Amino acid sequence: MSQGRNGRSEWFELSEEGWRRSNRARPLGQLVREALQNAFDQRARRVKVRLAEDEVRIEDDAPTGLARDEFAFTVFLGEKDTPPTWRGRKGRGLKEMIAASDRAEVETVGRTLVFDSTGRHVKPNSRQVGTCLRLFRRTSASEREAAVQLLRLTIPPPHVELTLNGRVVRPPRAKDSLEDCPLETVELHRGVERYAERATRVDLYFPRPGETPHLFELGLPVEPHHLPWHVDVQQRIPLAAERDAARDAYKRTLAAILLESMAPGLSRQELSGAWVTEVLAHFTLGQEALEAYVAKVLPARAVLAVDSRVDDRARQLGAKVVDLRGMPLSAVEQLETLVESADAYVERMEGPPRDVLVQPGARAERFAGVVRCLSRELTGREAGVEFFERKVRDPSARVDAEYDRERHLLRVNIRGQVRLDDPLEPSTLGIILHELAHEAGDEHDFAFIRRLEDFAGRALRCLVDQPGLLAPYARPKRRAG
Repeated sequence: MSQGRNGRSEWFELSEEGWRRSNRARPLGQLVREALQNAFDQRARRVKVRLAEDEVRIEDDAPTGLARDEFAFTVFLGEKDTPPTWRGRKGRGLKEMIAASDRAEVETVGRTLVFDSTGRHVKPNSRQVGTCLRLFRRTSASEREAAVQLLRLTIPPPHVELTLNGRVVRPPRAKDSLEDCPLETVELHRGVERYAERATRVDLYFPRPGETPHLFELGLPVEPHHLPWHVDVQQRIPLAAERDAARDAYKRTLAAILLESMAPGLSRQELSGAWVTEVLAHFTLGQEALEAYVAKVLPARAVLAVDSRVDDRARQLGAKVVDLRGMPLSAVEQLETLVESADAYVERMEGPPRDVLVQPGARAERFAGVVRCLSRELTGREAGVEFFERKVRDPSARVDAEYDRERHLLRVNIRGQVRLDDPLEPSTLGIILHELAHEAGDEHDFAFIRRLEDFAGRALRCLVDQPGLLAPYARPKRRAG
C-alpha cells in the first residue's frame, strides 16, 4: 500500500469503471457547462462550443491554458485557494467530461493530453494560447437538443463571446440589479470548503419567449425555479453534490431578499406567484413590501373571511371577502396586520348595534297583514313583524329589513326604504319576498336565488288564482277632484 504525502497510508482507490459509469449518466449539457466554468474562470475572451453526433468540442483563448497536467486526470485536484467569485470548486469538472467520453484530447499551450484505449499520453504541440477540449462520444439528437437548450441560457461575462454550434449566445434582457444581498456562499481555503455569508450582487433578467426561469451561478444556469425571472447570483451558490440544484433554504432566502427589495415596483402578476406565498410562509416581510403586496394582489375593500353569515353581510356592505384558508398560517397572520376581518368591517360600517324598537301604530297594520298573508302562502307558517330604528355612521350600511329565522320574525327598519303605508308598492313587496326567502338560510347563494324566484312565481300565481288575496292591504285610492 502506497504512502501519502502526510505519511499516512492511502485508504482508498478509485474505480475508473465506476467513475465512468457515474459521469456518462449525467446530461450532456451539465458536462459541457463544467468546461464553460473553467474557461470563464481563466479569463477567456472567446469560447466556442460545437456539439456533433460523434464529438463535443470546446475551445477557448484563455491566456495560460491548463496550468498543470494533473488537473486533467487527478480526481478532486484543483485550485486550493479561490474566492467566492470563482466558479470551479471541487476539481472534478474536466475529469468528469473526459470520463464520460470514449476517448478525449486536451490540447493546451505547448502540449496535448490524449486519453484513448491504450491509456493516457502527452505529446507536444505548437499551441500558443488557450485550450481545446475534444470529447469523442456518440450522442443522440435529443441529448444534443437538450444540451443546446440548457447552454443557450448561459449569460457570458461582460466582453466574453460564447458561440454554440456557430451561433453567438447573447444575454437576455436585463430587468434589475440588486447590490449587497447577504447570501451564503462557498470559499475554498487550502483545499477546504467553508460556508460563509457574504454580500453580493444579484442580477435579474426577463426570460425569452419559451424559456423557463432559472437560477444562475455567475452566469451559468443551475436549475429551473418558480420565480418570474432569471436570477444570476454573482458568487458561488451552495449546491448539491451534482451541482445541479441549490439548497431549499438558500432558495427561500434568495426569494425573500428579492421580494423585500422589489415588492413596491413589481406588478400584480409578479406578486401573485406561488413564490411570494412561500416567502410569506417562512419570513416576516417589512411593512413597505407587505403593503405593496396587499395593495396590488388583494382587491379594493378586501376583508378576510370569518364565517358565511358575517362574510355575506360584509359583501352586502360593499366589501370583497377574501378567503385565505389555503394559505400558510404565518402568511395569514402577516396579512391580518394590514387587512381587517369581515366582522370588524361590518362593525365599522354599521357601528355598534343601536336598535330601538318602535311601534308605528295603525300605519303599519296593512304592512304586517301582507307579511302574515304571504308567509302563510309561501312558507306554510305565519311570520311575525317587528319594527326598529337603527342609526349607522355610513349610509351605505343601512339595512331595510332582516329576517330572524329562529323566531320566524321579519324585522323592519323604519329608517329604510320600506313603505309601511303602501306594502304593495313594488320595491317594498320585493323586500318582503327577499326576506321571507331567507327562511331556509342566511347566504345569498344560488339556492337562495332559486328560492326567491320560486316565491315570486308562487306569489304571482296566488294573485291570479285569488285576486282578492291582498286586496284588503292595498292603499286606498284618492278620489280625483
